[in-house]
Amino acid sequence: MDHDSLKSTHNNPPINPNHDLEKRLGASGKPKVRLGQPTDGIQPTEVFDGLAGALVEGSTQVDYARPYAVLGGPGTGKTSLLISAARDFLLQGGSASEIMFFAPSKEAATAVRAALYQRMAGEGDYAASGTFVRSVHSWAFAFYRSVQTLRGQKQPRLITGAEHDMQIREILRGTEEDGNRYWPANVVPALGYAGFAQQLRDLLLRATERGLSAKQLQQLGVEHDRPMWEAAGHFQEEYQQVQRLSRSESLNASELLHATLAAFEKPEGEQLVERQREKVKLLLVDDAHNLDPASARLIESFMVPGTRTLIAGDPDQCVFHFRGADEAFLDSYSQDPDHRVVLSASYRLTPPAAQSVNALRRHLGAQPSRVELRSASAGKGAGGGFTGAETVQVTITPTETAERLKIVDVVRRAHIEQQVAWDDIAVIVRGTGSIARVRRTLMAYGVPVKVDPTSVVLAEQPLVRMLLLAAEASYRDLTVAEMHSVLEGSVGGADPVMVRRVHRAVALAIRSAQMAGQPLRAHEDGRPFQAADYVTELLNHPDDPDNQWILGHSGPREQEVIQRVSAVLEAGRQAWKNRQGTEMVLWKIWQATKLDMHLRAQALKGGSLGAQADADLDAVMSLFDILGDFAERNPHAQVESFVENLRAQKVPTGGRDQRGVRAGAVEILPAHAAAGRQWKVVAIAGVQEGEWPTGPTVGGLFGQLELVDLLDRGIDPSVPVARINDAIEEERRLFLLALSRAIDSVHVTCVRNSGDEALVPSRFIAEMGVEPTELATTDEAEAAAGSMVSGSGAGALPRVLAIESLLAELRDAVTDPNRPGHERRAAARNLAKMAQAGVHGAAPEDWWGMAEPSTDARVLAGDKIRLSPSKLESWSTCALRTFLDSNGGVSESTEPMRVGIFIHAVAEQIVQGMELDEAQLAVREILPHVLDGPAWKDAHTVARWEEGVERLHDFIASYRGQELETERTLRARVGQTPDGVEVTLSGRADLLVTNPEDGLTQVIDFKTGKNAVSYKTSAESPQLSAYQFLLTLNERPGGGGQKYRPGGAWLVYPGAQTTSITKRDQVQLTDEQLSGVHDQLLEIAPVTAGPTYLATPNDGCRYCDFKAICPAQDEGNQVI
Repeated sequence: MDHDSLKSTHNNPPINPNHDLEKRLGASGKPKVRLGQPTDGIQPTEVFDGLAGALVEGSTQVDYARPYAVLGGPGTGKTSLLISAARDFLLQGGSASEIMFFAPSKEAATAVRAALYQRMAGEGDYAASGTFVRSVHSWAFAFYRSVQTLRGQKQPRLITGAEHDMQIREILRGTEEDGNRYWPANVVPALGYAGFAQQLRDLLLRATERGLSAKQLQQLGVEHDRPMWEAAGHFQEEYQQVQRLSRSESLNASELLHATLAAFEKPEGEQLVERQREKVKLLLVDDAHNLDPASARLIESFMVPGTRTLIAGDPDQCVFHFRGADEAFLDSYSQDPDHRVVLSASYRLTPPAAQSVNALRRHLGAQPSRVELRSASAGKGAGGGFTGAETVQVTITPTETAERLKIVDVVRRAHIEQQVAWDDIAVIVRGTGSIARVRRTLMAYGVPVKVDPTSVVLAEQPLVRMLLLAAEASYRDLTVAEMHSVLEGSVGGADPVMVRRVHRAVALAIRSAQMAGQPLRAHEDGRPFQAADYVTELLNHPDDPDNQWILGHSGPREQEVIQRVSAVLEAGRQAWKNRQGTEMVLWKIWQATKLDMHLRAQALKGGSLGAQADADLDAVMSLFDILGDFAERNPHAQVESFVENLRAQKVPTGGRDQRGVRAGAVEILPAHAAAGRQWKVVAIAGVQEGEWPTGPTVGGLFGQLELVDLLDRGIDPSVPVARINDAIEEERRLFLLALSRAIDSVHVTCVRNSGDEALVPSRFIAEMGVEPTELATTDEAEAAAGSMVSGSGAGALPRVLAIESLLAELRDAVTDPNRPGHERRAAARNLAKMAQAGVHGAAPEDWWGMAEPSTDARVLAGDKIRLSPSKLESWSTCALRTFLDSNGGVSESTEPMRVGIFIHAVAEQIVQGMELDEAQLAVREILPHVLDGPAWKDAHTVARWEEGVERLHDFIASYRGQELETERTLRARVGQTPDGVEVTLSGRADLLVTNPEDGLTQVIDFKTGKNAVSYKTSAESPQLSAYQFLLTLNERPGGGGQKYRPGGAWLVYPGAQTTSITKRDQVQLTDEQLSGVHDQLLEIAPVTAGPTYLATPNDGCRYCDFKAICPAQDEGNQVI
């Protein structure tokens, strides 16, 4: 039996004594296999009485001259009545081919088939060769294909909304490139925008649904002075011409319906329809309120007086007007009270939920057939444990974070306390933009999550995006940003820390290559390659021998990451080079990732990670489904075409049809996707004014609503129409639909605050008639000290029923010295119990920041403390930053560092005799390779340093005739610390100038910054003082053992843009001052050796690289 057939039987097969042996050995000559729909247990069959019961049983006492409308609110059994009618018809001997069941969507059709199978189980023998439960479009496609086959025409193909949108954008792009032919000049710049294509598509769909041809649309545009309608009509003509060139007839959903209706007017179509009308004995239509006019006409084609026809719907749940839905079809058959059944007992809603739905319905427009809902006693759930008013709860929180935590708490409590399965819980939001935030919060607390597939564009799914990048790497080089994504994605499996380690290792290899004199690569604009550039180059060209040195300093883990990515990319390249098909290229890439078994195992484990793995696998399956269809339609297309095609699809296409499969995860979905579905527990998030209801929809650039009003209601487009009331009505119906999805309990959340962007609860909250619970703000929570955990944000955060939250609260209490003693002791007792139970994080040894230091040894260079003049001031400013900087905290050089190295090298060459023009030539030729900014900025920097080198050359030339020494290394022993550790001081002076007349030596230190320090700062500079001190302890070269005599020191700024070179001096130090320097060095030496380092806030904190781990900064505060 295929998925579309139903079979159930009471008959047991005769006992075969060899059955077990045959089962083990597979010895049966003709083994029989029967596949059945997965079920969650047989559902009870509803019992209908009165007219409803007569319609279900097919009583001959009922007049079937006209169809019967079955009306009722949420959960009243409209669909169940239709299913029961089909079941009884089959059990009474009817044939499946005599039933036509129209479902509103393929998902709904799947659910109806599963429910019908459950009810048929155990009811006797029954079999069917095909399904009679289909969506409207499935019926249309089947009939249209049959007519085309009879007429010998090419077979149709139903394209998705994403494909339709892509085709529209391709034609618009061609119009933009080839020259505008019919669009108004003022909109031509917008032709390439996705929003333009989307609005055009909506207009064409609405026109097609109402049977409007391209010529008619043009004519309406001319008649009503609507140039956008006229242009859209011309576009529709061009679109249809393009479609006629394809080998198959590609139709979107709206075109399919009208093509089918047109085919029914052909002789072959008329015969097909007549045969079907003669055959059908039972015609069932579900959710008729969501049918568009074309769908209604298709169904009416098979409606015959005397045939039992039941049309079920609820005008109060019509929420798809934006897709062309119209209640007119349902209303036309529900006007006659003699042919109308109104169901009032909801088998889904609890009494409080029914009251809230009734309260909302009173704010909707009048409906003659509307009756008050009441909750049927059998519909209070399956022992979920929810009672009384708690089945409908409204919570107002002070912040959006608090709202999301409240949702997490609702979900977790339902699962843990009420034993509700994850997949029996849903979170409904107004639009797809809210899904990501809710998803992240739920997953952070270990809740498995499933996102509605119609809310995600396939090419934007993370794993699919990585596979597409790998496919692109088979025929082109990836950019640095793209390769970074691959490394950090599922393919590379590296986290940001590991990527940083890879880049550091490559940076070390670059420096080694520089020192070895190896030529390094640069971009076309002269910028030198950075570590990320070399990693990208290596992965783009792994076989290039010139790239092998790049991993010379990489450890095993870094090399493993590179090799993993390289293997995946190389698999795609080899398949592409061997001219294998598009499917094989993607398949080789997927195989090389080796993610299949890993994701499968993760998915089977369940939990939040399992749900994500399940979603990844679904996305990959959807990718190969689409790839298979693409390859079938385009057998000679290359990988490039497929990747471009898929990336161009900007509209979600939905996932694979997994009939009967339950994900074991909480589903997050927009309200429209919840239509026709139910869960035991539902949370409705973000019910804010301005978001729910959202602002009224207008006709947009194309006047879509004006066109619909003209065609449906005869309203001239020039007549202003107030749409706010209709928009609010639609939003209210949508909220009613969301509110009525829960069997056991529904929880509505919103935010009220008065910040810069004030958030206000929706008006629908008040219309529910439920008293909301408003969570306290921080100040109120601290005063109450009860149900809330006060935080440091704008509002208090609710408790979440999760181990992580409980641990955090107990640990906060036990370590807070301001808490009362009895609270701290109680928290400690609870933590001890949890630790004994094996809960990780409960025992103090598991707490970050609570463990003893791994060592208290001082940081020494061998057995000495080595000081550097250039670091003395920074040790005094902030010891922590200086220690981290000095011990590998920042490994890659920055542009200012590289410029400094270059200018110091130029200064050394000038001392050796380099002429000014040579120095400036070096600036022009070499400096661009050092810079890594944009070209315009680099050119400015080069020009600035040409002037700076001229000032530097003049400054050094002014000392001609004196004794000059460059890059002179000075070392000396300073003394010992109180505990006997030797202290040394060493540094390299940029320039020493000794006056032959007085024998005094000046120390000159070149600075490449733009701004000079103050005179006071230079006069007190520890660096210059240390150099003067070092001179007294070092011998002059060739001086016969004579020591230097310090004569002062200078800070020189050749890069400062002044007429003459900028200098800051420090006068010659006296013997007393030099003795003070000695004492200061011995005083600062223990600070540099640690093992603890003080973080001191200062002006340089704004530019510090270590704020994220600094205890003196908010970013570095302890959070655990």
